[in-house]
Amino acid sequence: MKTVELSERSVSVRELIELARGENVLVKGPDGEEFLFAHVDDFEQEVETLRKSGAFLAFLDKRSREKTRIPLSEARARLLGKG
Repeated sequence: MKTVELSERSVSVRELIELARGENVLVKGPDGEEFLFAHVDDFEQEVETLRKSGAFLAFLDKRSREKTRIPLSEARARLLGKG
């Protein structure tokens, strides 16, 4: 993440857009307030679509009722290759 301190220099919106094309930009105002300038992708749209999908919600409901669960200690051991 790139940080731009407005107390050190001013930047145009055009410059912020160019910077945000490569990575998120944290903009710090002269008073210390912070703002995030970021490229918006389709994630929010995907979330809305899934919320409206009966099939997806049914899938989640079915999975949440499954009894196949493992303790956190076992999951950790599996991830660390100790089990």
